[in-house]
Amino acid sequence: MQNIITMHPGEIASFGYLSPSDSPAFSVTSHLSSLFGPYLAQQLQTTPLMHCLSSSAAWDEAGGQQLSVAEERRKRRMISNRESARRSRMRKQKHFSELWTQVVHLRSANRQLLDELNRVMRERDRIMHENDQLRHEETELRKKLERLPAVFGCAPHGSEKL
Repeated sequence: MQNIITMHPGEIASFGYLSPSDSPAFSVTSHLSSLFGPYLAQQLQTTPLMHCLSSSAAWDEAGGQQLSVAEERRKRRMISNRESARRSRMRKQKHFSELWTQVVHLRSANRQLLDELNRVMRERDRIMHENDQLRHEETELRKKLERLPAVFGCAPHGSEKL
């Protein structure tokens, strides 16, 4: 079974190290748009990427003003929360897949048990029918045996006196 992981708008699964100075021929808009969709690509293009999130000298999109340490922590926490949520969704999907595999296995086992139960019940019915036929045949033979002494003029077993 193949797990399908979907990304939600604003979520980044993994992001390589990029900076505006990496490659002059690198088209940020087209690559980001193909990776993340047009909305997120536009957001990422207008917000400069930081070399290191732990640096206290990060720049905001207004240009040149330093972000406060609290703002930086908030952004790091937001990214951390998104990653944690992604991992949680992956765990949930894996658990769901395992449960679904178990459901399929249990349904198969249930079907086999029902088939076996039906087979045993059919066999029991056949044996009960056969027993009824044998009882009926026994009754008929006993009646014939009881009529034999009268036909041949002999006493039935057990009625002879010593």
